[in-house]
Amino acid sequence: MLRAACGGNGTCGECRVQVAESAAIPYTSSERLRLTAAQLGDGQRLACQLIPDTDLHVSIVSSEAQAVWRTLRDDEYSELVWPVARREAGRYGVAIDLGTTHIRLTLWNRLTGMRVAGLVGLNPQRSYGADVLTRLMEASRSSAVAREIGGSAERAIAQALAEIAAQALLDLCDVDEVVVVGNTAMLSLLAGSNYTQLLQPENWIRPIDCQPQDTSRLCKAWGVGAAAAIRFVRPLGGFIGSDLLAGVIATRLIEQPPGCMLIDFGTNSEMALWDGHVLHVTSTAGGPAFEGCGIGCGMPGEAGAIYRVDQRDGTGFGIRVLGETEPAGLCGSGLVDAVAWLLRNGKLDKIGRLTEADSSGFVLYEGVNRVVLKHGDIDVLQRAKAAIGGGVRWLCQQAGLPLCELRQVYACGAFGRLLDVGNAQQIGLLPPVLPAAVRLEGNTALAGCEALLLSAQGERALEAVLAVCKVYNLGEDAVFEALFVESLYLQAMPE
Repeated sequence: MLRAACGGNGTCGECRVQVAESAAIPYTSSERLRLTAAQLGDGQRLACQLIPDTDLHVSIVSSEAQAVWRTLRDDEYSELVWPVARREAGRYGVAIDLGTTHIRLTLWNRLTGMRVAGLVGLNPQRSYGADVLTRLMEASRSSAVAREIGGSAERAIAQALAEIAAQALLDLCDVDEVVVVGNTAMLSLLAGSNYTQLLQPENWIRPIDCQPQDTSRLCKAWGVGAAAAIRFVRPLGGFIGSDLLAGVIATRLIEQPPGCMLIDFGTNSEMALWDGHVLHVTSTAGGPAFEGCGIGCGMPGEAGAIYRVDQRDGTGFGIRVLGETEPAGLCGSGLVDAVAWLLRNGKLDKIGRLTEADSSGFVLYEGVNRVVLKHGDIDVLQRAKAAIGGGVRWLCQQAGLPLCELRQVYACGAFGRLLDVGNAQQIGLLPPVLPAAVRLEGNTALAGCEALLLSAQGERALEAVLAVCKVYNLGEDAVFEALFVESLYLQAMPE
């Protein structure tokens, strides 16, 4: 399958194909912007920009990664643990974090209170767009397209559950409960209902019902018990999903002193600020860069990913790679480090322009795989971090809490787990608090989902959180837009 992330409008540059007759078809402006001179000379084109009037000989250059599931490593689980209530009946339960880019799930033995296994894999819906709005717009074209988008995630989850069952030698019919958290768009597309409401601004702070009307269909598709309870935890409203609620539960945010903030980094990034009485909550379009997608040399935080770029003597640098193997690309945390290093060593200005590089970009690694950071990749990160930086500052303004009064910041998500706090603060991605006040918590959405699956305390915590939430919509807010523009600069957030 051909890789694509922008819905065919020529902005992601990922649908690369090689065309033997390339010179016979005029290049579009999008192709000249997204492809290097070497790629164009090699006959590479963007498939979405080609309008042939005769037969062509075409081969795919960048194919879409298939749904390959791998076991979650111990360090990928959040260390925030809730007590597990063992049950005398109903042997297994499943917790699912349905993310825009990745799907993570765990299966638990309810009798022993032990986690059987956990898997992570790419969300195949990415073929319909890297961000939630693109997917929603695709789904709105027709009910058939919407069913296919939702069905792709449904089938991926079924595949993951089947793999767990095969590995653990268990019968999925013994699963009697499934709890799913995620952003509103992903839940509504999987449920097959109310997804069009998210395209209407008046619904962006209203609760949207994402619970499937007929869960028996999912029971059958996933192979779990015919009477299993399948629950999609209700999002707060609009683009603020139940994955954020799960993170707030996992961190026990509203039990902390005033001035504690949670940032869940992802394609759809969400944040919550506790002022001691009210939990101020909003979301912003972070984009896929945090998860290593949407950048030319990007990849998820898996084996082969450059996750750290270190300062060496003078103006040199070194790289660290996950899995201690040949570098294959750059994940989100490595991208932050690389930009911070370039900025610190005068090779990048605060506007995002490389000062010492050829047209192909800055070479981070020269080997079997050539890892090159391009101007477009830096621009993608700038926009992502501006959305976060602007959102943090805006949310603090709503709560009447200056940045300097933040006591603690929870950086959550797979991206947050690998962050170098100093580098993130240098480019304005994290607020200027003491590094010790930043907690890298990993996947708190999955941890909170597990709490809702396994602990009565988790359900009570959810009710307590819902009682104190105040939801904000950043769309078309003039103050946020001004803060976003200010935050495009590669510099620390102003105190």
